[in-house]
Amino acid sequence: MSNRRITDSFLKRKKTTSTTRCTSKLTKKESPAPSCSKKSQESQDTKDLTLLKSFDLTLEYGPCIGITRMERWKRAEKHGLNPPVIVKEIIVSHEHDELFTQSLWNDYPTLK
Repeated sequence: MSNRRITDSFLKRKKTTSTTRCTSKLTKKESPAPSCSKKSQESQDTKDLTLLKSFDLTLEYGPCIGITRMERWKRAEKHGLNPPVIVKEIIVSHEHDELFTQSLWNDYPTLK
């Protein structure tokens, strides 16, 4: 047997120095961080949508296919089912955004 090492079979590569890595990180321009209010608004919208989706999935307030969330909320209130008031407030505050006004099943044309 020969006294060769396994590393003798492979080509040697020159390692990059740590200073090269640091300078390349410094030359990249960083995008400005989004403002805190924008992040909090996105977070609040996500929470609101989660609440609206759970409203859609709760059968206690009647069927939700083919009607808007506000129509469903009003119908549930009319029949004394006590829908959450926060749902109405969210829908009213986003009345021009279909993501908030239409039910979860609106994207499925076969269910309309």
